[in-house]
Amino acid sequence: MKETALTVAILSVLGTLAYAGTAAVSGKEMQQVAPAPPPCCDWSGGYVGLFGGYKFSVVDTNLDLSGEWDQEGLHDFHHRVESAGSQDLDNDGGELGGLVGYNWQFGCWVLGVEAAGGYLWAKDSNTSPVIPSNAEFPDAEVRTSFKTEYLFTFAPKFGYAFGNFLPYVTAGLAVGDVIFQQNVRLVEHFDDFHFHDGTEGGEDSENRAGWMVGGGLQYCLTAHWSVRAQYQYIDLGSEHFGSNFHHSEVSDVFPAHSDVELREHNASVAIMYKF
Repeated sequence: MKETALTVAILSVLGTLAYAGTAAVSGKEMQQVAPAPPPCCDWSGGYVGLFGGYKFSVVDTNLDLSGEWDQEGLHDFHHRVESAGSQDLDNDGGELGGLVGYNWQFGCWVLGVEAAGGYLWAKDSNTSPVIPSNAEFPDAEVRTSFKTEYLFTFAPKFGYAFGNFLPYVTAGLAVGDVIFQQNVRLVEHFDDFHFHDGTEGGEDSENRAGWMVGGGLQYCLTAHWSVRAQYQYIDLGSEHFGSNFHHSEVSDVFPAHSDVELREHNASVAIMYKF
């Protein structure tokens, strides 16, 4: 009986020690295997990338006629020609380019600067139907065309990172080209044929500096690679030129003034590598 009681007592003590030892080891191992995750990725340093996107261009044109265009008998015709030359040339197309930038990080706050440049496929044109005048003045038609081929932006950006995500806002300088052409052509009729009897207008090509504002969401895939989606609103302002008819009988008395304004909505995706 005594031997049985002693055996039970020894087994109880050994069981208690084994349980206590297992609990101590398990707690220590858990602390080593599951450290607290960092609150956000490391975004600091320089980076390069490639991007592609979709661009919608808002192109507002305006034709203003003065001088002898306001003479009696041409008033209604004058306004119909102006209306034909003031049609919007809104268009859309693709964009492909590259970017380079640098980020500074303070905790999870990220401040950066970025330069990007891309080639655009954005153009449109319009030729009006022949606009009838009266028996004493030729009819007219208006041809207008527009295109832009490149866009560069340079801007700071500011964001707050959480986990693998970095939402941010940006605003800064935008530079692009604007190629604008507009012509008013007089149309004479002979039997069933018509021919151009005079032209006024021209072409203006300028590199325009404007501004942009936008924002995006970036996601880090690894310590070096990340992807992002971004939207930008871009305003490149307006350009204009004046002209007169190239015709010996009406030159310098039928002046015209042509204007164009360009605004762009740009949505893009990019893949980037951080050094």
